[in-house]
Amino acid sequence: MKNLIVFYSLTGNTEAVAKEISKLIDGDLRKIELVSEPKSAGFAWAAIGSLIGLNGKIKKSDFSASEYDNMFIGGQVWAGHSSTPVNAILSSLDFKNKNVYVFLTQADDKEPGAVFKSIVSRVEKKGGNVIDTFYIQTQMKSVITSEQLKQPVLDWINKNNLISG
Repeated sequence: MKNLIVFYSLTGNTEAVAKEISKLIDGDLRKIELVSEPKSAGFAWAAIGSLIGLNGKIKKSDFSASEYDNMFIGGQVWAGHSSTPVNAILSSLDFKNKNVYVFLTQADDKEPGAVFKSIVSRVEKKGGNVIDTFYIQTQMKSVITSEQLKQPVLDWINKNNLISG
């Protein structure tokens, strides 16, 4: 089984989780980048954009989803919604007949159920099968350490029988 981890990370937290997942499942990492990253006042606009469901303008990707069996989609929660780059990823990828795993990072301590529901719905409308979701609480102003995320990520990967061997 070939694994693809596609993620957007503004502060580095989602990237840290994506790298840990990649290490455990021997997956290919693809970081999604906005054409222009939000800064201070721009971050407020990005949060508003996520509230109303806008797609961020992302750079052209260098991979084909058709080459993979499992896809991991990662991003952070912005203002209680999926971020605009994740919205763009969901709009641009073909999920037909793919097993999809969704992982999120967020500063809030409550489960992002509505965000997961929204993402699952969009993946399923494009023919994907969301197998499981996972989130980890982080801090906005500091990147989560490997020690902090290692066990929760390992538990999620083991729960889904995805350890590469």
